[in-house]
Amino acid sequence: MKFKELESRVATLSLGTENNYRVEHYAGQTVIVNSFALYQINENTVGSFREANDVLIIPERDRLALQKLAYKYSRTPLDERRDEPKFRVRMMPNLPNQNSSLYYVNYSLKNSEIDVGPDVDMSEDPLFRSKCHFTKKEYVSIQREFPEWLPKFDKDDPHFEIVEEDK
Repeated sequence: MKFKELESRVATLSLGTENNYRVEHYAGQTVIVNSFALYQINENTVGSFREANDVLIIPERDRLALQKLAYKYSRTPLDERRDEPKFRVRMMPNLPNQNSSLYYVNYSLKNSEIDVGPDVDMSEDPLFRSKCHFTKKEYVSIQREFPEWLPKFDKDDPHFEIVEEDK
């Protein structure tokens, strides 16, 4: 289970209750919290998590759901917990007096075609649904379709710009 999946599932559980469950990082621990720490999951050891004594004050249904999530996340191999970074691929250099945001690879989800355009990931318009932010796995798959047009992935190549994800 990835960190963002854990975060999302804990937040979803909060929707149906008056409790505000969330996931935070504290000194080598991933912690599921309410107004206090409920579950502490060790970030250095697979299979290790701790349940707080005070966890009994939350509803049993929530406690069991959170306990299952903590267990599943704790059993995930350490290197698989981290969310894979996304990047965009710049195909044109910055030019004076030009809008440099128009020079990124876009992949059409409808037609499986590439073009160069603005950094707009996943347009809301179903006719123009395109992807501009890629994981390495996604990009390598697209690059194999268009090897003559797209550079091979290289994290040190200036074509590849990491996109900061919202936290």
